[in-house]
Amino acid sequence: MPARILLGKGSDNAYGLKVSQPGDNVTNPQEPLLFDSTSARTGMVYAGGSSSSTTGINWSSTKGTLGYIPLAISMDDAVGTREQWDASQLNEEYQERIGMTETTTTNINPVRFKAGGSPASDSTGYAARSRTATNLKFLILRIPCQYGKMTDSSLWS
Repeated sequence: MPARILLGKGSDNAYGLKVSQPGDNVTNPQEPLLFDSTSARTGMVYAGGSSSSTTGINWSSTKGTLGYIPLAISMDDAVGTREQWDASQLNEEYQERIGMTETTTTNINPVRFKAGGSPASDSTGYAARSRTATNLKFLILRIPCQYGKMTDSSLWS
């Protein structure tokens, strides 16, 4: 049985944690390691980009889709909070992070919460509206964020 986990000083004299794929030896791997704390782990970043002004970007146009909704890290110029008060209905809405995005299997879309609605009462099924983002930067990670897709085949194949 091959050694799959190495914790401590490796043959490269670097201290860390390394985990090999099933059936592969961690000290002489034939396949990419599942985890290597000594590397920058850039293999998990699948796509990325930026736009000075956009209402959405098709990140899969150059790389193809992953078959699931991936984790996305994004930032743009929209910062701060939004507060809305409806005195006629004594209703207050508060949004902590106004620079949010929606990720699909192909796109990353800047959105903001809809005022006065919930997904159940909205005919579109969404609780967010499109917005224009300025200086949007994003990374698409090879980590599924879709129920039923967090499997070995989605993560490692």
